[in-house]
Amino acid sequence: MKKKTSRFARLILFAAFLFTVQFFSAEASALEIYRPENFGNMNIVPCMIRVTDMDGNDASSSIISISYSWYYEINKKKGKWLHRYWNGCFTGGTVVHLDMKSGSYKISVYTPVKDQSEYASLTRQEWTSNEFIYKTGSPALNVIFVSPVANDNGFYSGAWHIDYRAPKFYIYTKPKMQ
Repeated sequence: MKKKTSRFARLILFAAFLFTVQFFSAEASALEIYRPENFGNMNIVPCMIRVTDMDGNDASSSIISISYSWYYEINKKKGKWLHRYWNGCFTGGTVVHLDMKSGSYKISVYTPVKDQSEYASLTRQEWTSNEFIYKTGSPALNVIFVSPVANDNGFYSGAWHIDYRAPKFYIYTKPKMQ
């Protein structure tokens, strides 16, 4: 026996559908910037985010919201959860959740010399990344990845690389080879 749906029930279902479409449309400008864990002390070298418009002007005012989440580790001796968080920046194992106003932006990361820890002697200058073009509302792009750059011998060269593809892993993230 076929059951008929009342008008009220169809109206509720239609309203739920519209709410779902509106909710996911609003999230279309959300981007996750993921920096997988690195090996050793490279993990604690922080990245700062730089957002510019297509002409290279600061566009940080276009950020609606920003938040962080971490891949946690358990300190078995004390039974406490620890996370790597450094002074408003992000380190290895961090995901930055960024919600932007509609538009096109260039996203890059950098690390000033003073924050490079024991790696500061590599280049003695600010580490910068490539610029990644992000267009809000792009249905195919929701996450980008940040990894350190290394030379042919596997030694860190003092730069960052941003890509829409996840870096290769073996226990930790392998650096982007030049």
